Amino acid sequence: MPQIKVLIIGAGLGGLCLTQSLRKSDIQVEVFERHSSPWDRPQGYRLHLEADALNALREVLPPDPHRLFEATAMRTKPFTTILKTDLSVAKRTATDDGQDAQYWPEFVGDEKLHCNVDRGTLREITLLGLETCCHFDKKLTSYESTVDGVVARFEDGTSATGDVLIGADGIRSIVRKKRAPQLTVMDAGVQAIYGRVPYDLASKVLPAEALEDIFSIGFDDRKLFLGIGAVRFPTRPDGAAKEILSSGSLQPRDNYVVCIVGGRHELFPQSHAELRSATPNDLQAVAVKMLEGWPEKARQFVAVGESESFFVVGMYTSVPGVLDSPTNVTLLGDAVHAMTPTLGRGANLAMRDAALLGRQLKTVATGEKPLAEALGTYEAELLRYGFEVVRESVVMGQQRMGQNPLP
Repeated sequence: MPQIKVLIIGAGLGGLCLTQSLRKSDIQVEVFERHSSPWDRPQGYRLHLEADALNALREVLPPDPHRLFEATAMRTKPFTTILKTDLSVAKRTATDDGQDAQYWPEFVGDEKLHCNVDRGTLREITLLGLETCCHFDKKLTSYESTVDGVVARFEDGTSATGDVLIGADGIRSIVRKKRAPQLTVMDAGVQAIYGRVPYDLASKVLPAEALEDIFSIGFDDRKLFLGIGAVRFPTRPDGAAKEILSSGSLQPRDNYVVCIVGGRHELFPQSHAELRSATPNDLQAVAVKMLEGWPEKARQFVAVGESESFFVVGMYTSVPGVLDSPTNVTLLGDAVHAMTPTLGRGANLAMRDAALLGRQLKTVATGEKPLAEALGTYEAELLRYGFEVVRESVVMGQQRMGQNPLP
């Protein structure tokens, strides 16, 4: 049976899910993350998971980490809520669960196909058991690919050698620049200030639907928007979730509601560079001020947020393209199909990528397929469904927040 070693660049959710998948298949794997810890860079708080992510997590995680996931996930009602500027409900839109019977034939669709989770908690869960193969503070500077394997070189002067290199290193992927320089990323023309509001305070001003549904969004004539998504850790009759969260396995976290104030760059009083250097307190003040003209309730919701939690994010999207013939280097997640968060599917697709790539690499390790065939199968699907969702997210982004169109 062939023995292969896989190098993964990037310890985000996609890279970690792939690592878990390969470990289950007894494939040698090492992960290299440029940040010094999992918490160095704010990426957001709440994530919406649908069938792709839920199926992938069930497939790649060992039983105990998956039990932790189930105990910490908030099951939501299958709706996206459109709010008026006074935070009353304008309408609720049923949201498809994304179930794909071709890849997840054993998953039985039910009311559990949507959930909101805390990104940090989920990352902790996907890191469990990977302490010996996950290396932080390892910034990739270059790699060399030959018929004999791949050598990855890092900023600290070290290197690693393997048979396959996976670029799971995000929207500014170093791997993509060499593996697929024809795949480009563009500014969506939009940015947003993210913050976190304690759940009890949020519940005093928000309608019930905004606390129960997948996501809620209100926007005005300028397409300035206020996004809202709840994260509530379950309290089960046996106290399992509370016990797990207090056991030391995971960092304890309180229930909260994420608030996102965003729109086109020109709606903001400062440039993106200036906002990135602003303090969290100042960013909260900017977010509140931007809602001037909205009813008091909307401004109050943002104003009672945790001041230290606010940060700004610029939004970008991949431009759909093609990959050259398969090599021993491939891509995953935002490194290939980054998208704005209008559909809430970016993390879902990264985890789907991980599960499908894990399956294909297993066929290489068992001798069923040569590497080029396995990666070719994976990449054909990666481009098909990934860029389909990129295009859908652009259309929705244009409607709701004035996102730039694709070229």
